[in-house]
This record gives sequence, structure tokens and C-alpha cells, in this order.
Amino acid sequence: MVARRGELIDHAIKSPRYIQVYSTVRDWIYQGSYKPGGRLPTEEELCRLFKVSRITTRKAVDMLVDEGLVLRQPGRGTFVVEDLADAPVIGEMDQLLRKVERLGKTSRVAQAEVTEVEADPETAHDLQLAPGARVQRASHVRLTDRHPVGYVITYVPAALRVRFDLRELNESPMLNLLERKGVDIAAADQVISATLADARLASLLNTTVGAPLVHIRLVVFDSQRRPVERLVAWYRGDRYHHHVHLTRKAR
Repeated sequence: MVARRGELIDHAIKSPRYIQVYSTVRDWIYQGSYKPGGRLPTEEELCRLFKVSRITTRKAVDMLVDEGLVLRQPGRGTFVVEDLADAPVIGEMDQLLRKVERLGKTSRVAQAEVTEVEADPETAHDLQLAPGARVQRASHVRLTDRHPVGYVITYVPAALRVRFDLRELNESPMLNLLERKGVDIAAADQVISATLADARLASLLNTTVGAPLVHIRLVVFDSQRRPVERLVAWYRGDRYHHHVHLTRKAR
């Protein structure tokens, strides 16, 4: 059954209903139907509008909140953020997976370490873990043409019951390993910023203290929207570039 005039859910496609609700409301926000600072319909109103369950609309709104497009204000409702310029750019997860796979093939790993530790506060927050929860921590220096390019640390919840050894980490990036071990990777939030090398990073990356670095923070989610990996990385500014090709939707 294809969506008829007046229907907002297309029953002929395999995309889950909450994804369709999320995508439609997101488009409305960017098209200006809901202005910055404006209130979204309540979950009950979205249920009636899309003819879906409360669980479906809640999951859709959760995704909008996670994406940084809207804010929930207890007792008042859900509102579009004031500055949409700060909202994240949306890309395809498959593109990130392909890029990570290429990185694994064109570079190699040095000084790899794997251990199980208590999650630090930032890791516990990003992975939605209780204080003191255990995580598997893996770190390495990534080399290109035998020169250090970046220092990478990944954290995977111990409760996920997925284990890695040094041999595996030397062969493949963590994101690819998670998929091979049956984790259903569905989404990720990535933030790229600039920072300066401290003494430890300067030593690991064979650069000077105060040298410019690209800092990457990545949180990976499975198909149930559960965080399954946190990555933090520092790349030399003179040996790293991030190329994005942008196209416009057909109008």
C-alpha cells in the first residue's frame, strides 16, 4: 500500500515508520515549517498526524533530540533549537564505513594496546553507561608511509560481550571489527574540531608541542539506538584532510 494523498507514511517501503516520521519532521524543520525556537507538535499530535503509535513518534523525536535539532523542555514541550547552523550535517553511514575500511587498507597500526578499564566520566556519558561500568579500551598510533598520522582510542562497553585482540586491531579498524562480530551498526555522531598537541601527543605523533591537530570524537550506535563504540582521535594537521562532496536534492 503506497502512501495516498493526505497520508504521511509510505507502507510500501521497508523503512521503519519511526524513521519516516523522523525524516519528514526533520525536512519540515529545515524547510522552515517549524521556525527556530518554535514548538513542535506534541507526541500525541504527531500520532494523529502520522497515524502511528506513541512509541513510534517518541523514537522519532528521540532521534531529532539526539541529532541536536530539537530540545525537550519538561512541562513545556519540544522546541526547535534557536541556531540551526549548529545542527549537524547529515551523511550516509555506509560512506563512513567505506572510508574507515579504506583507511585500514592504506595505513598500518603501531603501539597498539588493549585493556579493560572503568569508563571515565566522558566515556560513560557518551556510551550511556553507569559510573564505574567496564569498557574495553583499545589505542594505537596510525601510520602512513611509516610516518605517524594519528593517535586513536576506542571504547566498547564490556556488556556488549565483544572482545578484540591485538592481531585483529592491527588488521582492521574497530568499526569494521564490530560489524564482523555481528554488531548491527546503524548510525554515528561525529564531531571534528581543532586542538593543539600537548607533550604526550607530540611525542606519539612525532611533532612539536603546540602543533595544530585535528580532534575527532565519534559515537557509534546500533540499530536499537544503543551506543556501541566511542572513538576519540587526534590527527596531525599537516597530514590529515577531510574531503566532503555535496550535492543538492532534485527540486
